[in-house]
Amino acid sequence: MTMPDERARALRFAGEILREMRSRKDVPEDLKQQARLTLRHYPEPADLMQMIQDVDRMPREFLDQHWLAPEVRAPLVRPKTGSST
Repeated sequence: MTMPDERARALRFAGEILREMRSRKDVPEDLKQQARLTLRHYPEPADLMQMIQDVDRMPREFLDQHWLAPEVRAPLVRPKTGSST
């Protein structure tokens, strides 16, 4: 089961990936264009944070489920690329 904070993190990561894709030299132009088109309708990071805070403040009975919640602030560990352990 996906927790509300995990859902919020996934939305943030997706936006970060799309923004990175549109600016990288090693990404094919058709994928860059797709990322640009998707980002036109994707919330900016500040808007996403505001949405999460707004939903988190809503009474639980207002929604059929608690859909988003602020991320639990744990250190982010990104996988290293190109290294073998």
